Amino acid sequence: AGMASSRIPLLIAACGGVSLAVWWVLKNRKAKKKPQQIAFAITGFGKFRGVDDNPTEVLVKIFPSWLKKHPLPPNVIVDRCQILEVSGVGAREGLDMIRDSCFEQTGQMRVWVHLGVDARAKQFKLERCAWNEATFRVPDERGWEPQGESIVEAEKNGSALWSKLGVVRVCSSLSKKGFEVAVSKDPGRFVCNWLYYCSLFSCKERNATCPPDGEMEEFEDALFVHVPPFEVFDSEKQLSFVRAVLESVSQQLL
Repeated sequence: AGMASSRIPLLIAACGGVSLAVWWVLKNRKAKKKPQQIAFAITGFGKFRGVDDNPTEVLVKIFPSWLKKHPLPPNVIVDRCQILEVSGVGAREGLDMIRDSCFEQTGQMRVWVHLGVDARAKQFKLERCAWNEATFRVPDERGWEPQGESIVEAEKNGSALWSKLGVVRVCSSLSKKGFEVAVSKDPGRFVCNWLYYCSLFSCKERNATCPPDGEMEEFEDALFVHVPPFEVFDSEKQLSFVRAVLESVSQQLL
């Protein structure tokens, strides 16, 4: 009987070695920490050709004061709201300045939410990705009009970077709250796409070099949101939508 019982572990190992190996890995794998706090940075754009009054400029300017009357949970903060110039160089410089001023705490995740207007849209659009291509349909605010140029030279021209924020789930959550919203994979190739690609690339670089405690899978991420003109949804509706985006994203991460 003793010999038989001593063979049982060997039989288990022989017959179910793969299952045992999987079980051992799962049992001993160190669980990733969830962030203790999420800090959001929100950007909008100023005027550009064909759009003198950019709704995202209005939204970003009044969002902090509006949020005081409609607060987010205490572990969700908005510590940056910035208007960027509608130009490739200006948008990148503005983003870099904001990033330089940000400081991260242990257990804190930073999410960048970039707002841009789609003058022809009839609903909100959550952009899943950005493309490494600058093909401006008109000159930007500094007169630059690239055609087929890479945004980041080190990356393959025309390749995509994707947000890891569960955009489809966020969209579903927002739809259930009554917002007219869709997921998109085409942010255009103008300054909206330019900024989004720069932002996602910066997040990718930081996540690769200094994740906090080495345990959180993603330390920074970004999402671009295209909003329609105020003629489609007024400012109050759009402010409520932006808040709902932050809430839906944070619910997935916390």
